[in-house]
Formats: sequence, structure tokens, C-alpha cells
Amino acid sequence: MKIAFVYDAVYPWVKGGAEKRIYELGRRLAWQGNEVHVFGVKWWEGSEIIEHEGMVLHGVCAPVELYVNGRRSISEAVIFSLKLLPYLSGERFDIIDASAFPYFPCFTVKLISIIKKIPLVVTWHEVWGNYWYEYIGWRGFSGN
Repeated sequence: MKIAFVYDAVYPWVKGGAEKRIYELGRRLAWQGNEVHVFGVKWWEGSEIIEHEGMVLHGVCAPVELYVNGRRSISEAVIFSLKLLPYLSGERFDIIDASAFPYFPCFTVKLISIIKKIPLVVTWHEVWGNYWYEYIGWRGFSGN
């Protein structure tokens, strides 16, 4: 299978639970003979597209601060989402797994999924419920 993972933060350059999950799943799927692509921010030096641990990593945009004042940057997510479109448009996958947070890339991936008729899985790594209101105030309704 040709599998795509979409998440802006890429392990080992950014370390977190979601990043590690994608990394571990991706490399195991690659070891089993699948073609695994990870689309994220280009945190590494060198080429936009590299092979790492059996996976093909696509750096779709230059690094932008993930956090502003202790919160995930909305502009970073929007930039990543917009830059993602041509990268996904140029490929054909059997399935795409997109991380639900930040939300904006999910819209880009859904568009590609519809146009190319590719199954899409959106992975929720955590559920915040009412914590959204603490995190971003009145705008928390968008995540709740």
C-alpha cells in the first residue's frame, strides 16, 4: 500500500506523542513493505524530500514557530495547510491519515480525498472538551 501521514510536526525533529506515533507506525509499515510518506514542516536540513527510516518525508514549508504565547500558532497551521495542497495533489495514495490537530490541514486533506477518491482517516490524539475555552477563550466552541 501507498500510505500518507499528514502532520506538521515531524519526529525526531519535534518530539511529542503524536509525532512518535506517526514515526513508529510509519517505519513499521515501511518495514512490512508499504510505501510510507509523511507530509510535514521541513524541520531538517537539506532537500525538501528525504528518506528517513524507510519513510519518504516531504517538507512542505519552512519551519514556523509551532507555539505563540504558549498556544499553537494559527498562522503556522494555515501556512502548512495552504502549502500542503500542491504536494498532495501530485501524489496518489491508497489511504491518507491526517492528524486532527491543528484542524486546518484536515480541510486540505479532505479536499484531496474527495477529488482523488482516496480514503481518509482523521486521527484524534486527544479530546479537550471544555478545555478549549481555557485554551482559546470564546473561540473554543470551534474545538468543542
